[in-house]
Amino acid sequence: MSKEGQERITFRTSAKTRSAIEQLMGDEGSRSMNEFIEHAVIRYIDQILMSTSTTLPKAISSAIDGRLSMLEDRLSALQFNNSVELDMLVQIIAGEYDLDPGYLRKLRSESVKNVKQTSGRVSLANAVKESEETEWQD
Repeated sequence: MSKEGQERITFRTSAKTRSAIEQLMGDEGSRSMNEFIEHAVIRYIDQILMSTSTTLPKAISSAIDGRLSMLEDRLSALQFNNSVELDMLVQIIAGEYDLDPGYLRKLRSESVKNVKQTSGRVSLANAVKESEETEWQD
């Protein structure tokens, strides 16, 4: 056993491979050939495990989980802000107009149909265009 519980392994290589290691180890951020070779072996082990397993290596899985968590937080904050703005808009409209409950039910069913048809890509421009087409046909 050597430093910090590490074990010594004898490693023999060609001069060409040693030259490549010396050339790349600074670019890779390794401080020594041992550190470079250990990183290379760990990556190779992860590659082998990834090709023989249906699960991702821990490093990749952890990175993906972290990114997904950040995305989830951002989307949650955006959805909350949109909901607040929508509620304010609904309160303004409800305060200004005396709307019939039957009309609201009909409007809701048409809105559900529109959202389904457009896969959620509803726009004011399309609503105006459809309104003009409906008036022209009447």
